[in-house]
Amino acid sequence: MTTRDGVCLYADVYRPDTEERLPVLLMRQPYGRAIASTVSFAHPSWYARQGYIVVIQDVRGRGTSEGEFRLLEQELHDGFDTVSWTADLPGSTAEVGMYGFSYQGMTQLFAAASDARDLKAICPAMLAYDLYEDFAYENGALRLELDMAWALQLASETARRNGDMAAHQALFSASRRMPLFEAVPARPEILTRYGDFCHYDDWVSNPRPGPYWERISPKSVAGPVDLPALHIGGWFDALLS
Repeated sequence: MTTRDGVCLYADVYRPDTEERLPVLLMRQPYGRAIASTVSFAHPSWYARQGYIVVIQDVRGRGTSEGEFRLLEQELHDGFDTVSWTADLPGSTAEVGMYGFSYQGMTQLFAAASDARDLKAICPAMLAYDLYEDFAYENGALRLELDMAWALQLASETARRNGDMAAHQALFSASRRMPLFEAVPARPEILTRYGDFCHYDDWVSNPRPGPYWERISPKSVAGPVDLPALHIGGWFDALLS
């Protein structure tokens, strides 16, 4: 699909072999659409067998989708455009529901906040409503291992997309052996050298709530969501929903 500013986003579409018009299940994610969050959810083909058209999309700047990935900053408008596009798919009833956990849960809240008229229900799981309090920091302390691991994961994929295979390999290797014991653990050399590939420096440089966190937090951007929603949280999950 093409967004309002001309960026092409790619998705896999699963559908039953039927002429019947069906509702759509949508997941928007940054980890490669072929994976489709099967670590936590059934494969999209299973949901298709239950009578849904299932759409798994790479968000802007991830997977094979075009554009620059800026952590959560583009999900409001892209969410609206994607819901509208999926509602118009051949065979769709123009009724769209969303599902997914973590980043995929946050994309649901942004889409819901966009007032996309065809979005009828959401099922966000294990997400951060306030990126500062629910993810990056706990009682004012940087959640070092969690934040660093995610930054290395995203930075490694960004480097690969950009064709910098030396950076990709270095970041990937660091993600398998976390650099937690350097002189200044919150500023590991690997993420200082390749900081442009991810958001990590922004997180470390903003140790208090403020405008940066408000710009990317569903709590600030989405606000109250007036939609049927099934919220799923993990009792010991790292993210608070």
